Amino acid sequence: MASEAKSGKRVVVVLLSAVVAAVFLAWFGFNQLIGTGEGIQPGTGGAPRVLSDGVIYIAEAGEPGYVTAQNIRSGKTVWKTELGTVTSPPVLVVLEDVVEVQIAGTPWMTLERASGAPVE
Repeated sequence: MASEAKSGKRVVVVLLSAVVAAVFLAWFGFNQLIGTGEGIQPGTGGAPRVLSDGVIYIAEAGEPGYVTAQNIRSGKTVWKTELGTVTSPPVLVVLEDVVEVQIAGTPWMTLERASGAPVE
C-alpha cells in the first residue's frame, strides 16, 4: 500500500514537471520569436502593431505607407495594403471584421480584416 502511494506521488511530480517545462519552453520560444523578429518582417522603428488571433497588423509610415498583416506562426504575409504617402505613424484599431487606420489629419480608412481591401 505504501509503495502505491509513493508511485502515485511520483507520477504527479513527473506530470507537473512536464507541464512546467512545456510552459517554460513555450514562453521562451515566444519571447525569442518576438525579440528577434524571426519570420516577421517588422515595420519601421516605431511602427504601430496590433496582435489579434495569431495575426500581427503593422502600420508603416512612408512614401508609400502600408498596413501589413502577418501570421505570427509562419511569418508569412497574409496581405499588404498601400495607404499612399503617410508622414507620421498611423493608428490601428482591429475589430471583428475590419481594420481601421487613422492617418494624421485624415478620416479613418477601413480595410477588410481578411483581405486588406478597402471598405467603402
